[in-house]
Amino acid sequence: MKVTFTRTGKWRYRVSVVGPGLEPMYMEPAAGYNEKLPHDAAHFIVENELCIRGGIFGQIAAGGTGGTFQAEELKKRRKTRKRGKKLSTANRDDAQFSEHAIYAAQSRWKQAQIQPDTKIPESDIARICARFDEFSSKWCNLPVGGSVTLEWRPSVKSKSKGR
Repeated sequence: MKVTFTRTGKWRYRVSVVGPGLEPMYMEPAAGYNEKLPHDAAHFIVENELCIRGGIFGQIAAGGTGGTFQAEELKKRRKTRKRGKKLSTANRDDAQFSEHAIYAAQSRWKQAQIQPDTKIPESDIARICARFDEFSSKWCNLPVGGSVTLEWRPSVKSKSKGR
């Protein structure tokens, strides 16, 4: 699955998803704009690095909507939304863990004064922060209309470490 983050305006971005066996999906406008690291890019990186298969992007890879994406084809939106609600309900714990992991990693990445306690190994946080740096260096230099595409790893057994 390929996930593309496109700068659509000075303070706006779009997220598009395509992949074998998946309905093309998008979210626009995407929430949580940040000039260095949009919130949904943080979701992608954290979920990919920690193999969180029930987070937003794992749900999309499973044919859902992650609660916020919609199918490109108008005819398929209702069916996709229904499947997405089931996946979202079934994966609520993974989605909450994803938010916690983002907060923990971003707090360290931004070197915030208050850093939350977490059971996520420091080596995982460091790896995530390195991915944040990689994405940010590309994102910060994009003009309006420019994109960064990331690849979701094939399904791997969900890792429970840190939960």
